[in-house]
Amino acid sequence: MSLQFRGQVISTERDDGTSFMAPDVLLFRYPREQVTSKSIFIVQPTENCVVIIQGQVQAVLPPGTHNIQSPQNPLSSFMARFRYNQLPFDTIALFTSMTRHEVRITGKSQTDDLVPLDYEVAVYYRVTDAAKLVVNIQFSGAFFKDGDLAAYLAPIIDQEVSSILNQVKLVDVYKKFGDISTAVTAALKQFLAELGVELISVRVTRLIPEDPELRRIIQLRDLGLDVEKAVRMGLARVLTEQGNPASVNMAIGMPYYPNLATLVNLPQRLLQFSMGQGKEGESNEQDQSKSS
Repeated sequence: MSLQFRGQVISTERDDGTSFMAPDVLLFRYPREQVTSKSIFIVQPTENCVVIIQGQVQAVLPPGTHNIQSPQNPLSSFMARFRYNQLPFDTIALFTSMTRHEVRITGKSQTDDLVPLDYEVAVYYRVTDAAKLVVNIQFSGAFFKDGDLAAYLAPIIDQEVSSILNQVKLVDVYKKFGDISTAVTAALKQFLAELGVELISVRVTRLIPEDPELRRIIQLRDLGLDVEKAVRMGLARVLTEQGNPASVNMAIGMPYYPNLATLVNLPQRLLQFSMGQGKEGESNEQDQSKSS
């Protein structure tokens, strides 16, 4: 990661006007070697800056400009308390996004009748306590993003979704959207509060069978067809893609009797004998018996 710094200014803004705080970034770890006692912290309106010194949170800087040398600054108070002339080398500045974020978490579950389902849950949240978030999560790179938080939330969501879906039949699954949202909201609200994050809302955005053919049958059923007709139409589509002439009969629900020649590759003479000449032979034998 290439960085360009304007003197001793510590900020998430680059020289070209862009920001390190992308829409999906929750935390940005400022390079430690750039944090000195002559640095000026500039915190943007949508951020807080958590300063960690010697493994402890020493300050949470709100939006604005913060000069370490000013007496009212909590970092200068730290230096005066320990009689430091400059900030220790192990000073870490973590910029935290305080705006609204969204993350979508996908997974798999199954119903009581063992039908596999794919689900997707959208979670909307914002950070309310930057220091608590920094203390309760771990990340090794320069960024902690929404996808990293999703790794924390996925097991909780999977447990709550499966606890409901495993007890209902497929025909009743779509009546449980509200129950799933309520259960996931209750579990995430408590967990995120421990991270210093406020849960805004939870929404189930997708809950469909894993099998695409079963999804089409359900769609046909919801259009007004009964289950039997929906299954026939689904099978008819499969037969049509295979070029099978029985697809029309499957769609209308009529038996399909193909010509025998299309099923059994028999010589033409044998077919004529079995279908036509056999009857003529029987009539000749009857005539001969009558004449005798």
